[in-house]
Amino acid sequence: MSATQINLIAIEIRKWDMESQKITLLSYCLLKDEERSNQFDVSILQPPEMVEEFLGKLRFEAEKELREELKDEDIQIEFDNETFLRQKTYNYFKRVTSELSNPRRKKGQPRMIFTTHMDVYNENQDITFLPAKFQFFVVLNWARKYYAKEDYKKAIEPLRKLIKVDPNYGPGYKLLARSLKKIRKYDEAMRHYEKYAEVDDSLDAWLDLAKSYRKGKIFDKSEKIYNKILKKHEGNKEARIGIAQIKYATKDKSFLKIFDELHKEDPNWLNEWLVEEFNFRIYLPEKTLLSPEQAAKFLGFNKIFELTERAFKNEVPSHFNPSKAKLSFYKEELNNWAMVMNRYKCLKEEIKVYPEKLASGAGDSAPQKSAANAGKGKSNLPKTANSTKVEEILQQIRARKRERMEEQLSQPNNNAKGKKPGNNQNRKSNQHPNKQGKKKKSSTPAK
Repeated sequence: MSATQINLIAIEIRKWDMESQKITLLSYCLLKDEERSNQFDVSILQPPEMVEEFLGKLRFEAEKELREELKDEDIQIEFDNETFLRQKTYNYFKRVTSELSNPRRKKGQPRMIFTTHMDVYNENQDITFLPAKFQFFVVLNWARKYYAKEDYKKAIEPLRKLIKVDPNYGPGYKLLARSLKKIRKYDEAMRHYEKYAEVDDSLDAWLDLAKSYRKGKIFDKSEKIYNKILKKHEGNKEARIGIAQIKYATKDKSFLKIFDELHKEDPNWLNEWLVEEFNFRIYLPEKTLLSPEQAAKFLGFNKIFELTERAFKNEVPSHFNPSKAKLSFYKEELNNWAMVMNRYKCLKEEIKVYPEKLASGAGDSAPQKSAANAGKGKSNLPKTANSTKVEEILQQIRARKRERMEEQLSQPNNNAKGKKPGNNQNRKSNQHPNKQGKKKKSSTPAK
């Protein structure tokens, strides 16, 4: 009877309980060329005892799983490179116990484990001596631990290595594309979405590629892929609403026909998609720009804060410029959003718009046309027409500074009329107190 080898890849601590003196471990292993995970508790003891308990439970769980699959009771599990593995897990459990018994812990502070993840093979190690299949899962684990923590920048390098180890692993391209998109490397992300669709050739892969083209405003390629999906998967909802999104963004009113069809088929799905996923931005320049004050009036909010709070939660269509810390809205987008929400009763309350308040507000400037309409002819509108409260305060501060500068510049002219002669000399003497009023020390010694 030959023993089956198991390769430990990584350990994660999911939780710990100081009352029961136990930690819950999730282990990733390679068994029969497949990655498997097992979760069980280990007692908090001395490191050598923790090693024995951990390896014993891991062997038992793997044998049990394999016996059920193969219907064979005479299966035994052996650890590959067990001496190295024991040393590695011993060092890890030693660190865990030292963190729990930290003498520098403040009074009343709970005991903490900070090193919650252990890689059997670290990222700075050469793993080319390992079998190709094992290398793949080792690198996959490196990428997965960063991606799960949303540390996309650190996930990129392991993901690059992953697709080098296995160029036919489609999800690797997908995770790499998403990580690159998160750090705003859109062009490179697009290339990996294309590779993902080419390698994986699945419905999800083609939907992801069509979506990435749509978000990149490459509408012709996006619509072409959506239509290709519909030929193969007739009636697919995501492809149909993707086409509706393109038509909406380019001011093609036929998007409503697609909405109506989807609403008849599955109203709950459409309503949820419209609230959570649909982007009400119009990508054509002919739009009417509104400041937060104007948008609040247009939607009938009593306070601007009520609108901005909802805007930052993506509950109201808005545009935020982080470099200028400026929030803005467009009248047409708000109008369409209110119309769609009301048409399909997506929200509990009906949304009302008040266009008359934009014209009747005392002291408020009229909405401005953006992009293509901006700069056509001279306008007498003040610069604060679309500014936020913060910008208005900054403008007031700058105006006061200019006034003070003008006052200071006018003072020397008044002095020149002979009211206070000799002021210039006094200024000079005051500017350098150390240079005047003190006798210079003689270089010859006093008698």
